[in-house]
Amino acid sequence: MTVTNEHPEVRRILQAIVEDTRAGVPILLDRRERYGATLGNFRVQFEGEDDLLHLAITRTDDGEVSHREAQTIADAFFHRVPKGLIQCRPAVYSVHYYIAHDLFVDYLDGNSHGGEVSRRT
Repeated sequence: MTVTNEHPEVRRILQAIVEDTRAGVPILLDRRERYGATLGNFRVQFEGEDDLLHLAITRTDDGEVSHREAQTIADAFFHRVPKGLIQCRPAVYSVHYYIAHDLFVDYLDGNSHGGEVSRRT
């Protein structure tokens, strides 16, 4: 299964994050269905941690997750964000990504961190 930023579940989650971040609503695990999904053999889950947004990628069979597999899925969510702005912490059974909430939403809206409009592709 190829996961892209056009996948309906990716689009749903991104929209929820944008809406809730703009409204000042914390991205909490209490609302895991709103910020997570199963994409093929993987589970993706966003949550807010202070000023950081955290994405965890795990396998639905609880098996090991390669960094390459996780990166392919993460790219669907972080497609507009420069790679250098995302912190990645791979582990054996999960891979975790961190980025500032507001920065993430700015790039999803097509704005660079400096407020300049970026070219949409």
